[in-house]
Amino acid sequence: MFPLFKVRIPRLGRLDSILVLLLILSALAWLAERLAGWSVPGRGVLQFLAYIAAFLLAFKLLRLWIRTLLWRVRNRMILLFLFVGLVPLILVTALVGLAGYILTGQVAVYIATSELDRRAGRLQGTAAALVWSLRAAPAARRAELVNSYLTSAAENWPGLQARVLDSGRTTVFPPGAGLEPPYPPGRELRGIVRLGRSFYLVAHASSPSATSAVKPAAESVTAPRPKEAEKPGAASAQKQDQLQVILLQPLNDSYLAQLAPGLGRISFVTYRHRGAAESESETAGRTGPGPTLRVNEDVFTPEPGASPEAASRTPLPAPAYRFDYAVTWLTLPFPLERWREDDRETYASVQIQTRPSAVFRILFGQSVEVVQGVVIFMIAVGTLFLVVELLSLVIGVSITRTLTRSVHQLYQGTQWVNKGDFSHRIEVSGNDQLAELSRSFNVMTESIERLIEESKEGERLASELEIAREVQEQLFPKAPPVMRGLEILGVCNAARMVSGDYFDFVKLSEQRLAWAIGDVAGKGISGALLMASIQSMLRTQLSAAWGMSAAAGAEADTDGAVWRFPTASLVSQLNLQLYENTSPEKYATFFFGAYDDQHGMLTYTNAGHLPPLLIREEKVQRLDVNGMVVGAFPHSRYEQSEIALRRGDLVVAFTDGVTEPENEFAEEFGEDRLIDVVLRNRRRSPREIIDEVIGAVGHWTGRPELQDDMTMVVARRL
Repeated sequence: MFPLFKVRIPRLGRLDSILVLLLILSALAWLAERLAGWSVPGRGVLQFLAYIAAFLLAFKLLRLWIRTLLWRVRNRMILLFLFVGLVPLILVTALVGLAGYILTGQVAVYIATSELDRRAGRLQGTAAALVWSLRAAPAARRAELVNSYLTSAAENWPGLQARVLDSGRTTVFPPGAGLEPPYPPGRELRGIVRLGRSFYLVAHASSPSATSAVKPAAESVTAPRPKEAEKPGAASAQKQDQLQVILLQPLNDSYLAQLAPGLGRISFVTYRHRGAAESESETAGRTGPGPTLRVNEDVFTPEPGASPEAASRTPLPAPAYRFDYAVTWLTLPFPLERWREDDRETYASVQIQTRPSAVFRILFGQSVEVVQGVVIFMIAVGTLFLVVELLSLVIGVSITRTLTRSVHQLYQGTQWVNKGDFSHRIEVSGNDQLAELSRSFNVMTESIERLIEESKEGERLASELEIAREVQEQLFPKAPPVMRGLEILGVCNAARMVSGDYFDFVKLSEQRLAWAIGDVAGKGISGALLMASIQSMLRTQLSAAWGMSAAAGAEADTDGAVWRFPTASLVSQLNLQLYENTSPEKYATFFFGAYDDQHGMLTYTNAGHLPPLLIREEKVQRLDVNGMVVGAFPHSRYEQSEIALRRGDLVVAFTDGVTEPENEFAEEFGEDRLIDVVLRNRRRSPREIIDEVIGAVGHWTGRPELQDDMTMVVARRL
């Protein structure tokens, strides 16, 4: 399922249950009021709490959805690229767009206001020229000069209005215009003046009849300027014979459209200046639509009422390209000239509505080739940026896919491992760190799979060894034989699950006992199998030899003769049979003895085994060695020896697992220490003697595990 919709809803907690309960109660109260018309007390509070509960639950679900969405590394990488790559690109694009918007608006305003200032200067020059012409002309010709001059000027200034005061005589142009005189009459007007709902460019030129000079306007008509203090009685200081010329150029739709042809729509927005003592609440009902402007400490509110007539109805230029957006910009509010001193103080801003392409056409002198070149250059740069961005996106997506694919494959691999399937392998491509990580995962699963197979094989072998151990325990004598004149006991402690040492007791009759001890070359399964073979061969040979002796009458227990079993012959047969049926490297040391309980006679053959010890009183005698180990050479010759056991004599047979264990200094336990332990415990039972010897060996090595199979047979003549 797509992770956007794979949202697992957790169990509701106590707070969540309360929130859901509030929503349910609010819904029930709403239904009761709507359907049944019941008035539920406290419904408003309940609804408010339900809104809070809905918000909290929505917030928790949103967090849960975001966590689920970002669970996959791929989604995290996509979000990372969005924040690292796309968000800065959007911010830069927005910054460039905002800068272009501001620059376009500011340039458009500059073009319009510069042209307006230039025309205001021309109008001021026209008024000044008329003053100088009137000063130079005789008084009788001045009226004719005024009409002819203004008629000629009206051709360049459509809708021009004028008021000329010459030596107390007033001339209004065009005749019958009804232009009221400014108050006070001597005030100097310049810039833009508002009469009713109309705006005018005003130019004022004056000259005393004697020496006054003309003052042309030197600053922008739309620039914010501080309010000039006018001295009371300034007008009265003017002489009545002063020459004054006031020119008014209407700023109507057609005139504003000619300021910058092709630029866009030009209009005026009027404001009221809110004084520092006026609060916002006091002027709230006296403002018109539009934003309130704050310039430093000054606050300008839109003027209520209808919009002024000084607004160009010229439509916006058609967009030259797709992103040729409309731009609206205006100047800072500037004070308008008051025609009468008691008129309300009004501020205005020049507002421009244009497009970047229109500004480009004006800046580059209406040159289509230049504009097209700029557009083509910008398109080329934008295309280059887009190609670089797409290339970066492709590279980023490729790297992201590599990362997420490797992580996803590793996740799937861990899921297979979690199910116990270690045969799953990750497809590896590349030579980066993630590819090496995938290879390491494959090597790890392969090693684990191999170890599991080895573990299974080990368990199988352990099971087989356990079976072999149980079988071998069945091969060892279950209990020592009971003889009237001999106490004998054998013990075998295996270093592993099964032992390669061997001991056996065969009670031939009430007076006859055959016993053996051996040490097979090798340990574990191979030694145990060879030990089982030796036991089987020995019992077969012993049964055959004992049968022949019984048939010859050798079993007569009442004749008083000493029983001497042919141990050498039996060991020779065992050697040959073992040699023929086993591999050359398999052999064993072997001690075989036949005991006559009636006479205490022990007949034995020692085939390369460690000589058993005969403890008589406090003396120690080592029994003979009568030949080579069995199974090594086919024609080895063996002899047999005899020894008569006295009452109290102790025979101790053992394997090298008793004498050869080493301590931490690599020193062997040795026969001397064995003899010392046996001599100190010679009067104790065979079981106690064996336990003391095993304990002494364990104390010597200092480790609980055995270094080799440890086997002992202890016999005492009673």
